[in-house]
Amino acid sequence: MHIGVIPDGNRRFMKKNGIFSLEDSYGMGITKFHQFMEWCIELGVNEVTLYALSIENIKNRNHVEVSTLLSLFSDHALKSLNDERIHKNRVRINFCGDREFISGIKNPMGVRIVDNLERLEDSTREYENIDLNIALAYGGRQEILNAVREVVKSGSELSEENIQKHLWVKSYPEIILRTAESRLSNFLLWQSAYSEIYFIDKLWQELKKEDLIRVLGDYQSKERRFGK
Repeated sequence: MHIGVIPDGNRRFMKKNGIFSLEDSYGMGITKFHQFMEWCIELGVNEVTLYALSIENIKNRNHVEVSTLLSLFSDHALKSLNDERIHKNRVRINFCGDREFISGIKNPMGVRIVDNLERLEDSTREYENIDLNIALAYGGRQEILNAVREVVKSGSELSEENIQKHLWVKSYPEIILRTAESRLSNFLLWQSAYSEIYFIDKLWQELKKEDLIRVLGDYQSKERRFGK
């Protein structure tokens, strides 16, 4: 099973809990994601796509916030090279986003984060227990446009199958899960055509294992028709 995750509500969590450090709050969000991955492994999920940072976030948020996030994610990717949880659970990590865009932004963290994520990809390439797709500098529309360009460039027929081959995230999620809001926000637009979408009225850091169990139970009770 493949789950796409949109972990939202960070700034509201800061305000609600009197947290003044963006880095501390996002750090708590990363800790929650590690817990989420442990739950997924325990519950038999074999692929997770995390919406870490969109292209729109990078373009539209203020410079200080973007720099803080890129630095935090870059440092975390570097630390993850030796993270026992990743290697013990044999988590294969895939960087899914616009690498040229993030390398080309006017921020020294752009090149650094790409380098650290690619090192993490290389170190986990042979693992096969669970795939973790990190969607960073990602946008669903941009992903589709990029895939179409690649198909045209290759001279292949412009078909669904060939577009899929060139997507940054190549498999289709059964479930899209989002906290705090009720929209897709340009996430996995092609891949989510037949996904079951669950909006959870909690901030990301407040998510509990019981919430994921409830979502999986509801999904398993449904009959998926795929337009039939």
